[in-house]
Amino acid sequence: MYTAIIAEDSKPILRNIEALMQSMELPVHIAATVSNGLEALEYIKTHPVDILLTDIRMPKLDGLALIGQCRQVNPKLKAVLISGYSDFEYTRKALNLQVFDYLLKPVERGQLAEVMERLVAHLQEQQQQGSAEALPDGIAELRQRKKSGEELFGQLEQYLQQHKYSQLSITDVALKFHVSPSYVSRIFKKYSHQTFVHYTMQLKIAEACRLIAERPELKVKELSEVLSFGDQHYFSKVFKEYTGVSPTEYKGGER
Repeated sequence: MYTAIIAEDSKPILRNIEALMQSMELPVHIAATVSNGLEALEYIKTHPVDILLTDIRMPKLDGLALIGQCRQVNPKLKAVLISGYSDFEYTRKALNLQVFDYLLKPVERGQLAEVMERLVAHLQEQQQQGSAEALPDGIAELRQRKKSGEELFGQLEQYLQQHKYSQLSITDVALKFHVSPSYVSRIFKKYSHQTFVHYTMQLKIAEACRLIAERPELKVKELSEVLSFGDQHYFSKVFKEYTGVSPTEYKGGER
């Protein structure tokens, strides 16, 4: 069972998230709910916490400052930001630094479940890795050698899912997993039947479609920046290649 704390200064939003969390069949216990960043920090200083869900804007200590200070107390703490549309670019930058994922207000059950399921899976994987590291060196090394390509692909998939807002090259990913770029390329072709670039682009475009559905007020330029495309014309071109329509046409229901 993992322990979570929710920091949110809006009582209705706080109650909604707590109720949604409690209704899910996940091994997560809500240990505390607080209304400002300082309360959250004080709780985390004196209690073991695995997961922090925090609003990005809070009195006394904002979400990013809270996460930064909590890291000093508990480096393994996993944080999920809760943000409004106006904080979207700020949130994206945070994702590239130290935040596991984000939730856009109003927080919906499907959105919360998807993030929390991935987070729990990530924590469970870390636990398994920790168990392997605790084994005698010879046994741990043998297990590492036996790791299949399929297992590596699963880890790569999870990593790319968590970093779909970043601009990652195949070299970046290869360095992260201590393998060669050519090996990453072979793994993707074998298990996804796609190239690395096609796979990552498909992830980004799927996320763009989700954002358009949830936040139709987002402009094409904002979507492009949020997903690290940089140039909105390139983003529109890639979007049309994968969906058959432009982002503007997609927004208008031509899909």
